[in-house]
Amino acid sequence: MLDSELDFLTEAKNSEKCLENFRKLSPHIASYVYAPKVYWNLSTSKLLTMEYMDGAYVNDVKAIKKLGIRPHELSVLVSQTFAEMMFKHGFVHCDPHAANMLVRPMPSSKASILGVIDDKAWVAMAVVALPSSFATLVLLCSLLYPVDPKPPVLELDFNTRANYAALWKALIFSDANGIKECSIKLGVGEDLYPLFAGVLTMRPWNRVIDPSMDHLVIHGSESDRSELQMYASEYFHEISELLRRLPRVILLMMKTNDCLRAVNNTLIQGSSLETFFIIGKVSSEAVIEAKMSQSKSVLTWFNIKLDKIVLEMRLWAMQMALLLLQLRKALPWSH
Repeated sequence: MLDSELDFLTEAKNSEKCLENFRKLSPHIASYVYAPKVYWNLSTSKLLTMEYMDGAYVNDVKAIKKLGIRPHELSVLVSQTFAEMMFKHGFVHCDPHAANMLVRPMPSSKASILGVIDDKAWVAMAVVALPSSFATLVLLCSLLYPVDPKPPVLELDFNTRANYAALWKALIFSDANGIKECSIKLGVGEDLYPLFAGVLTMRPWNRVIDPSMDHLVIHGSESDRSELQMYASEYFHEISELLRRLPRVILLMMKTNDCLRAVNNTLIQGSSLETFFIIGKVSSEAVIEAKMSQSKSVLTWFNIKLDKIVLEMRLWAMQMALLLLQLRKALPWSH
């Protein structure tokens, strides 16, 4: 693994493969994700020559605002980008700390996948035309994509990716049985799945299975931090055992989640309903796609189609509730 990480040609290939995945598997977001162009004629395994990229680091909120980019929208773009990689591509940038991501304004001819009424009334996932205030996310340093042809194999294989997507779908929709089933398939065991859910979401089990829409939202308050510190201390030995059991690729996904959580915390001082809506939507789509690819009978195909209809209705209801919440926050008499 170390040899592959020190080979800059591997990094260059990973960078190009990442963008190709977005073009083929996630074309709706491909225009918003970029990686520096590789100059192959000037690159070797010891020297990588790439396009110079100018922009603001994703944790530099002042610089981001000066570029006319809304931190809230950028947070959603980061969440969508990595959800697509984790749940649909199986080829993930596993080191998304702030120094590895730049943001720059998008040309005015582009349209936002997110949509904005104004700074307060933000509409999730609506397609509207925006000025150059929206952003392109630039991914740097592709050294830690989990792909290595030699043992230990860190590429997200089909079953791991499908189970990980199903797990996050279950987490978003407070499905205790689904959380247990997927956690066991990922190697957690029957005794530690509530703890695994808590570590992934940074929420206690009673909040994880709470059916309320905002059950996973972290507000970044002092009480939230104190609660997390208490659980970390109380369950130290169980957490150590959990980490011992988990496959290396899942540990990398957990590290990725932690990096993304830190970025979101800087941009919006916590997490948001929009972030979890996106995770729920992308993970659910990935689960349906995985089931369709494994369908071997007309009856199975029909059942999957029914599941898809039910899922779309749930997501629509969730989106409408999110829209109403955002509009209510924007109304002057609601403050």
